[in-house]
Amino acid sequence: MPRKPTAKAYLDLVAPLRDVLYRHARRTVWNAALVDDVIQETLLIAWREFTRYEPGTNFRAWVFRILVNVTFKFNKQEARRHEVALPDSATDLFAAIEREEAWVRLLERPEMLMQLLDGRLTRALQRLGEHERQCLLLRLLEEFTYKDIASMVEIPVGTVMSHVHRARIKLRERLAELAVEQGLIKESAR
Repeated sequence: MPRKPTAKAYLDLVAPLRDVLYRHARRTVWNAALVDDVIQETLLIAWREFTRYEPGTNFRAWVFRILVNVTFKFNKQEARRHEVALPDSATDLFAAIEREEAWVRLLERPEMLMQLLDGRLTRALQRLGEHERQCLLLRLLEEFTYKDIASMVEIPVGTVMSHVHRARIKLRERLAELAVEQGLIKESAR
């Protein structure tokens, strides 16, 4: 006989996750004005589907899977409203080599990196592909396993690992570019 979900059981599981869900949505939803809508829709879907949740399994991962899917939906709608072509900076071999050198120098003085962590980092994250950004944030900030992330975004574990790897490389390149742009590191002579 299927169990009848209770609002109390649902709320007991959701209450400790409110802040972490909201924090993740703020990082991944492109339009900040839509964060509350994303959270609301996520929680409503989770309640409607609560009978499908298997007690004893990872509720946090189950809810995050819903949040990821809702975020994809909202961001896709937002992208349709604001389609912008982003430049592909990796095409210039010399620029790529300079970014690599800048990154090595930046690692030698990590305190300089702290000067860069503002809205530019958010924009750099937004330049990542949707799956790359989601996988990276779920892995690094929410500390989900690759297997959990694969289940949430419904892609193979190896693909999740590739997305995280590529996202790290792209962010590393962007941080190196920012360091050069801000004069924290001097460009090397060609």
